[in-house]
Amino acid sequence: MTTYSAINPEPDDHEGRPASAASSRGGRPRRGRKDTGVIGQASWISSVINLLNTIVGAGVLAMPLALSHMGILLGTFVIIWAGLTSGFGLYLQTRCARYLERGSSSFFALSQITYPNAAVIFDAAIAMKCFGVGISYLIIIGDLMPGVVRGFNENIGDVGYLVDRQFWITAFM
Repeated sequence: MTTYSAINPEPDDHEGRPASAASSRGGRPRRGRKDTGVIGQASWISSVINLLNTIVGAGVLAMPLALSHMGILLGTFVIIWAGLTSGFGLYLQTRCARYLERGSSSFFALSQITYPNAAVIFDAAIAMKCFGVGISYLIIIGDLMPGVVRGFNENIGDVGYLVDRQFWITAFM
């Protein structure tokens, strides 16, 4: 079976060994890595907190609505399926990140290795996804904030802009 190293062999040092195997870091050599020039500064714990914040934030807002529309059985199945596919995507991303220097892995760096000519398309898709997530949060804020304000004071309807959906969307933008 052809391996990645057979497709893109590493340069050898002066003794015939792969250059990454001759490094003083030890361990298994990383094949096919590219230097992107960007080194991340995030620690392991900050990465976990960031992922947890993303998961919990979206889940707290979206799961009750999804369960109310789909029912408990189908809703639970869809949540489990989404969790499995998300976990599999993270697994694939960590497998691909092995081909990059530690701290320099990103979607752009991974796409440079797999499809160098389409790296900008991947970045555009990620930007569109992030834009859509931002818009969905604004829609949720516009739907919920007038009710939250009314929950604090029943007579708040006298101040019209505090129960106006467009005001809250604009304020959170």
